Amino acid sequence: MTIEFWAPRLLRPRSQARPRRPLQRPKPRRRLPKLPIPAGKARQELSSAILRGDHDDARWIDAAVKQGQVLPTPQPEDLERLKQRLDEVMQPLED
Repeated sequence: MTIEFWAPRLLRPRSQARPRRPLQRPKPRRRLPKLPIPAGKARQELSSAILRGDHDDARWIDAAVKQGQVLPTPQPEDLERLKQRLDEVMQPLED
């Protein structure tokens, strides 16, 4: 006759496995250019935001212009044209 010794961890009943939650992927971080930016780059960003339909980027550019973080380079008229375009774009939609 043989005496068997079992480890105590093997003698305890196993707990049931918990159901796993589905893995959630983190949202990608928004990449914003370092301020101040030239008016030409701001205009390009605004155009791409319009094409993509990205309201957040358009709002960010509008806020940068209003805070004076857009430089009037390469030409001073570029900033005025950008402000006019922002006024047109940021109008509320009619019902």
